[in-house]
Amino acid sequence: MEFIRNKKKLNRKKKRLEILGTKNVNYENNILLKDDEINTVLKIKAKKIKTFDKYNTNFIIKILYHIFKILLFLYFLLFKISEVKKQNNFITFNNNTNYYKYYACFCGIGRQENKYAREFIQYYINLGVEKFIIGDNNLPNTEKLSDILQDYILNDTVDIIKMFGSTLGQSEFGQIIYEKYKSRCGWFLYFDFDEYLEMFFKKNETLNLQQFLSNQIFSKCESISFNWLIYTDNDLIFYDNRTLLERFTTPNYFNRDNVHVKSIVRGNLNKIIFYDNASNHVPSKNLSICDSKGNLIDPEEYSPFAISPPIFDYGYLKHFTTKTAEEYCVKMKRGNPRGQKFDFNERVRLFFFHNKFTKEKLKVFENTFNMSFNLPYK
Repeated sequence: MEFIRNKKKLNRKKKRLEILGTKNVNYENNILLKDDEINTVLKIKAKKIKTFDKYNTNFIIKILYHIFKILLFLYFLLFKISEVKKQNNFITFNNNTNYYKYYACFCGIGRQENKYAREFIQYYINLGVEKFIIGDNNLPNTEKLSDILQDYILNDTVDIIKMFGSTLGQSEFGQIIYEKYKSRCGWFLYFDFDEYLEMFFKKNETLNLQQFLSNQIFSKCESISFNWLIYTDNDLIFYDNRTLLERFTTPNYFNRDNVHVKSIVRGNLNKIIFYDNASNHVPSKNLSICDSKGNLIDPEEYSPFAISPPIFDYGYLKHFTTKTAEEYCVKMKRGNPRGQKFDFNERVRLFFFHNKFTKEKLKVFENTFNMSFNLPYK
């Protein structure tokens, strides 16, 4: 019995040795190896395995683990830097605006613009404007922009800010809206309802905002100023229901008011300030301001109101400043958004500065205001 037990014990130790890499265990004629000899062999083999495990397998695993942690850290660091660049694209002048909710937003105040608002909004939608933030500055108990823009409001294209009868100016309104929406819009357009933007890089080309602004020449620009191009009344006297673009087709390239500008501004900038002047749509000199050709304007020489001579090479604003004599009377009556009344004599003189004088047109002003305008219009 003792022999059998020793035999089983020997077989177990033999298997252990074979597992550890020792083959051909020495025994002769079933004579058992001494326990101390087997144990010595087992200890040597176990030590070798342990030594290999400690200084090879575990060591390599640890090295790979630390490399993985470093790579993971670098990945998140690069991701964070990328996010910071996105949030501060005005510093890097990155033209990529895909992370904004809207590529371009229009911001402006409207009073008695119901006849023109739908044409205006559809025109700029075609140009790539995705959001319109409009201050409804109509007088109480008169027309409302929401009356004719309900479908645009319902599909979230237009936000109407009710400010009936408010004396808030364009500059203050522009700054308030910019701070509220600046993280959602890639570009802001600060125009009026009678100003239609044209953009191109070569003749007979019409570009949308993304095609135009993605050009590398604008990568350094935080704001871009576009000159007016004044359009005449086409010798029309009364309003008809055709669009502005259909009715008024004659530009006056030599009009001195063409030097005036309106602006678009890049989104997500630090606080911006608009000049409080007749234009009310021009940001102050703390921005990198470009003309419509992408040239940076020297802050020391920059006029907040004008670029002279006017630039029509790449883009400009079609400005239907008077429309017809009948429509101009409405404009004269409403005054400016601050509630200031116009000097009618001065305004009629201005109308004929932009348009050809005729007695028929003058008669419209005289009948509307029940007064004579004995001014040297010719």
